[in-house]
Amino acid sequence: MSTEEKNRAYITVVREELQQYTQGLLRENEKLRAMATTLESDKRRLELEIIEARVVLQQKEELRRAAETFEAARMETLMQLEKARHDCGVATMELERLRARFDDVEQENEKYAAQYHQIELHSSNLSNLYVASYQLHASVERDAVLSTIQEIVVNLIGSEEVAIFEFHEEAGEFRLASSFGVEKSRLKNFKAGSGPIGSRLLSGEVFVNDHVAGGEDKLTACVPLRIGDRVTGAILVFRLLEHKQSLQPVDHELFELLGIHASTALYCANLHEATALAVH
Repeated sequence: MSTEEKNRAYITVVREELQQYTQGLLRENEKLRAMATTLESDKRRLELEIIEARVVLQQKEELRRAAETFEAARMETLMQLEKARHDCGVATMELERLRARFDDVEQENEKYAAQYHQIELHSSNLSNLYVASYQLHASVERDAVLSTIQEIVVNLIGSEEVAIFEFHEEAGEFRLASSFGVEKSRLKNFKAGSGPIGSRLLSGEVFVNDHVAGGEDKLTACVPLRIGDRVTGAILVFRLLEHKQSLQPVDHELFELLGIHASTALYCANLHEATALAVH
């Protein structure tokens, strides 16, 4: 083979190898392009995922800040709640104190009202006793004195059944001097120390039946009329009025007053009457 043929053969081989190499490069280039396309797609996908991740992170950050704000608000609420509980406890204690004070004030008010009522009642009783004492000595006429005694029993004691007896030493017995609202058949003369009434009069003490109630037809009180230690008569009080259920402390005081002042007034009236008869 000549040199020229050899050169031609060599060139042909080189061309074929170059062509194969070029085709190989093209195939590799196609592969690289495909890979580049895939990488580009992956890059875009990753960029999207990064954007999404950033959004998620931003949302998480916002949620974290919101959680911190909520926690701070929760702690503030808990503190306010605790303060409110403390204030409520203090207010409850203050309310209890005020209630206790109100009860104390109410009790004091009731006590003062009761004391005022007692003072007012006592003042009224004193006035009644003064009026009764004044009325007994306002006249020296026997009938006026007996009538005054009856009026005191009716108006101040509260009984429309009363009898007044005088003691006659010569006969040694109590005789009826005046009565009001009682049948005369029930009012018989009696001896001193005889019977339940005569026996009570011997002691010179006022007898009071505290168990008798208004409207009961029983002896309510037996009031001896005394001058010093001498019993000069008696006032018998029977049925109390319906509205008066029992005797009061002022009634006892009035009985004591009648025992002294009524006897003195009646004695003076009898003395005046005897003097007037002696003159005439």
